[in-house]
Amino acid sequence: MYRKYKRRLKTQKEFFQDILSNMTDWVRVVDKENKVLFINEPMKKSLGDIVGKECYRALNKTSPCKNCISNIGICKGTSFTKEEIVDGKIYSVVSSPVWDEEKKTYCAVEVFRDVTEQKKMEELIISQNQKMKKDLEFAKRLQLRLLPNDGEYNGLKIASKYTPSEHLGGDLFDVVEIDEENTGVYIADVSGHGVTSSMMTMFIKQTIKNLCESAVDPAYTLKNLYGQYQELGIESAYYITIFYGVYNKKNKTFKYANAGHNCLPVLISEDKIKELEISGIPICRLFEEVDYEQDIIELKKGDKILLYTDGISEAVHPKKGFFTNERVLKICQENKKKNVGILVYKLLRKVKEYTNNQIKDDIAMIAMEVL
Repeated sequence: MYRKYKRRLKTQKEFFQDILSNMTDWVRVVDKENKVLFINEPMKKSLGDIVGKECYRALNKTSPCKNCISNIGICKGTSFTKEEIVDGKIYSVVSSPVWDEEKKTYCAVEVFRDVTEQKKMEELIISQNQKMKKDLEFAKRLQLRLLPNDGEYNGLKIASKYTPSEHLGGDLFDVVEIDEENTGVYIADVSGHGVTSSMMTMFIKQTIKNLCESAVDPAYTLKNLYGQYQELGIESAYYITIFYGVYNKKNKTFKYANAGHNCLPVLISEDKIKELEISGIPICRLFEEVDYEQDIIELKKGDKILLYTDGISEAVHPKKGFFTNERVLKICQENKKKNVGILVYKLLRKVKEYTNNQIKDDIAMIAMEVL
């Protein structure tokens, strides 16, 4: 019977040793006196036969670790993890206590996993993310420089606000001084956020700028923008909505066209508040060619027009829902006698209050007032 149990014990020992030897991780057993009781074959091949040595000397150290996770684990009866550098490589070390028949801890099993390449990859990713963050911050500053300054433009007073939800946004507005009589004003919203959307805003600005005097015709401007967009070959998931209007200083008229911009501009005059309703296809890949309608209204001194994006109307409160266009109209009504600077300030403040400053989309608005 004794021989039978001895053979079985030997077989079990060889079985577990075979398992440990076939592991790529290093495995060793350390007692309370920091002596190495056992190592598996991979560890033996790398460090030599270190059985009987102090655990720290086996790793080429001259003194015990200040916070020895094996000693702590044996005392507290729980597992601990740390990182260890051995021969220039980084290892993640997990130490787990071992109990005897009396349920007392008397040694610890340490498993060393080589994480050198993983750490290098993590450092590379962190470095690349830091560089990307710097690049995005630089691109954001450039994008903000594209926006017009508030002030007077050829018979118009301009005030604006822009709050991107991410580092780079897809909203854009601009003032185009076409000639001595005509001034173009537009607001655009590119689908999505990030680098691609921000690059699209630069495309819009440059395309309209290159039209020069032809930009006096809103319908032609949007049709030209649509055609040049087709030549970009951008995937169909991206599209642009834009409202473009031209103010004529001499006649005090505002001619406008719409390419799918669903937040209709608001005309604010002494006797009425109304949206400038006009439809049109967004700038997209849906059709090869489109035509746009345009309309014209007469303005007088003090009249204002507010252009904005859906970052305002679709600003959301978890319980109250969307901010909505109706709230925009109400704020315009309440501030119709105020100048455009106060109007855009009040509107942005109301949106922030409504959402508790939890802005999830780009917010852009530009208002013009006839001088």
